[in-house]
Amino acid sequence: MRFGLMQSKVGLTALLRKYRFTVNNKTKEPLKMNVKSFILTAEGGIWLDAHEI
Repeated sequence: MRFGLMQSKVGLTALLRKYRFTVNNKTKEPLKMNVKSFILTAEGGIWLDAHEI
């Protein structure tokens, strides 16, 4: 479990070092949360654009 968490953190760090993420226009603002879902999610999702640094 701890090794998997460490791998996730290393992978996220690698992405954040190489890319800049911005919110796409398809993301509906203000965010409305889906109350019917067990896991907290935004209705329509959160769309991101990745720009290489």
